[in-house]
Amino acid sequence: MAVTLLVALVVVLATTVSGFVLTNETDVPPPAPQISVSHTTVPDGDERTVAVTLDAGDAVATDQLYVAGSKPLDIGGPPGSATAADDGDASARENFAETAAGDPQVSIGAQWEASETVYLDPKGSADGVTIEIYWNTEPVQGDDPGTVTGDDAYLIAEFRV
Repeated sequence: MAVTLLVALVVVLATTVSGFVLTNETDVPPPAPQISVSHTTVPDGDERTVAVTLDAGDAVATDQLYVAGSKPLDIGGPPGSATAADDGDASARENFAETAAGDPQVSIGAQWEASETVYLDPKGSADGVTIEIYWNTEPVQGDDPGTVTGDDAYLIAEFRV
């Protein structure tokens, strides 16, 4: 009886240890990029648009980024540009690569790199708006505002204007 119990205990222990050791690495999500951003507001007619600059950290694929705010907002290029952020197109979530072709409306290319700026135009006044930037382990699908797929999205920056 004692030998049977000991053998059963060893089998259970071996199964548990092998489960941890032999875990498929694809089950482990990649680490979220580490970034540091700064923000300021810039004139946009009679309102203000929030300019967000990646100050330091990892370059991040724009198709894996989206932003949300305490108010609906639109992401785009600087005021007056062909791709300017416009609060008339604001939504609760905005993906960086928000066009059907996956081209970043933000005019920064496929990667958001240090010293590049994106512009966020919140509905109404920018004062007091909380902005959150998320990174997703998979590309955000579809047009603006996009559909976040997968189980792993990480808040990588948050600030209040």
